[in-house]
Amino acid sequence: MNWLDTETKAILQKENQQKWAPPRAAEFALVMIRKGTDDDRLVRAIRRINDCSESEAIELSRLPTPVTINPGLNEAEALFGQFELICCDAVAAFIRSEVLLEQAEQAYLHSLFQRVSQSPEFKPTRIDILEVPATDAGDRFVDQFLGVALVGEKTRATRLSVRVPYKKARIMKHWAARVGAKVRCDALDNSGEVENDP
Repeated sequence: MNWLDTETKAILQKENQQKWAPPRAAEFALVMIRKGTDDDRLVRAIRRINDCSESEAIELSRLPTPVTINPGLNEAEALFGQFELICCDAVAAFIRSEVLLEQAEQAYLHSLFQRVSQSPEFKPTRIDILEVPATDAGDRFVDQFLGVALVGEKTRATRLSVRVPYKKARIMKHWAARVGAKVRCDALDNSGEVENDP
């Protein structure tokens, strides 16, 4: 299952109206601005992003934010990294590597990271998982977005409510429709956003 389909990429980039870097840039740095609450899932996400050992991922996960997860990614890798981090409720941004390394830009970066962290995109939002099918796709959905085991016969969920960043709620709603899961998010339903589901 390709989590970063066209619609998911659009969701990840939706609120980034200003372009912080040219789209053809060769190298991006992925910076985690705020951690989620599940340390194990954060370590797993870092391992997936960096293709590194568990001890290296643990070391990175313990550093104070903002922390550079990887300073040399192409755009697709940076998007994948941002996706992995938002799935475990961690807020991340990617910027040109050269901007990150430029000492004169530190005040700008601090201001940028503050704005990103306080964006409505990362406001805690309640999402209710009503039903997840007992399929491989349902298993992957639960593993990717929740990291918990849900119990049932033909379906795996009995009304689980979680608070996640708004951006993650949008991605979960998109993927729930694709895998046959049922979710409800009042903040999304009342936002007037148009769904791009196929």
